[in-house]
Amino acid sequence: MIEYRNNPNNNIVELTVEGKITEADFDRVVAQMKADIEKHSKLRLLEEIRSFEGMDLIALWKDAQFGLNHVNDFTHVAVVADAEWVRTISAAAGNILSAKVKAFERSQIEEARAWLLTAPVQSPTSTEKSGLKYKNNQDNNIVEIVVEGKITAADFEHLIAKADADFAKHNKLRVLEEIRTFEGIDPMALWSDLQQIRRINDVTHAAIVVDAKWLQTIAEAASGIYPFKMKVFERSQIEAARTWLATAQ
Repeated sequence: MIEYRNNPNNNIVELTVEGKITEADFDRVVAQMKADIEKHSKLRLLEEIRSFEGMDLIALWKDAQFGLNHVNDFTHVAVVADAEWVRTISAAAGNILSAKVKAFERSQIEEARAWLLTAPVQSPTSTEKSGLKYKNNQDNNIVEIVVEGKITAADFEHLIAKADADFAKHNKLRVLEEIRTFEGIDPMALWSDLQQIRRINDVTHAAIVVDAKWLQTIAEAASGIYPFKMKVFERSQIEAARTWLATAQ
């Protein structure tokens, strides 16, 4: 179930998650949240996760749609949970979303409320760099993607056009993704990224080169999900990553 509470004096709303989330739960909360977005334009959200036993598939799909449509309607998100994996994912989400995200243990819930109440609104930076660079090799099916800065929809569309040409040429690709810095992804670029799931069986090997520990953790966890072989390297090991891609069976 989800319990929803708002405050008539400010733009802070609170969600309490306990048990399994049904489609009916989600529809009720979304209706309330949309009304508060309409009233305040921007919201600050506290999400207290007491227990989580899953989500109906339809509710999961609706959650993804709502998130993409309203990703810029939240300025701050406090996630309150005792489960360490929830706090880890929440901290990682702060590097993707435009909202400022901070994770707290449940014993710190009052601290979370105080942070939401007092945290300043940050002005958008004007120094964002283009987020993606794509390099291929005329002699083999290895392509390299460099992530640096924020990924825009235009960046992603440019990359997909080049990748589609290489898929057409080689049928299967081996991919090196070097993540230098990551400052987030536009919602439309994220949606385009999700749509590329159709290409998942056309990649045989992926080397993820990254120093940020939270990205290493996510990449290592994902290695057991994808059908291709994946290996994570630190950035000082980039030549080892290239060698592995060239020789791995």
